[in-house]
Amino acid sequence: MGTKKSVTKKVQISIDKKLANDAEAIFEDIGLNQATALTVFYKKVVAEGGLPFDLKQTPEQRRNCRLHEALTGIPVQKLESRGQIETWFKDETQDY
Repeated sequence: MGTKKSVTKKVQISIDKKLANDAEAIFEDIGLNQATALTVFYKKVVAEGGLPFDLKQTPEQRRNCRLHEALTGIPVQKLESRGQIETWFKDETQDY
């Protein structure tokens, strides 16, 4: 006689402990356990054909990216000795 195939799949993840605890507290408040909440999430992903929410950078992340891009084009002179540093500070053409 054959064995019955499992209709469930075990999913195991590692996640930040505080994040997990905070989420589990919310699940509990709305009457869900972690397995049910994740099942609801998976069903929503399947129903929508993707994540059920937009993933976007925060305004601060966008500003940081623009700042990084702007700074990438600025030439940087490596000053390794005291003499180089003193010369750099005395240079009237430096914009600092």
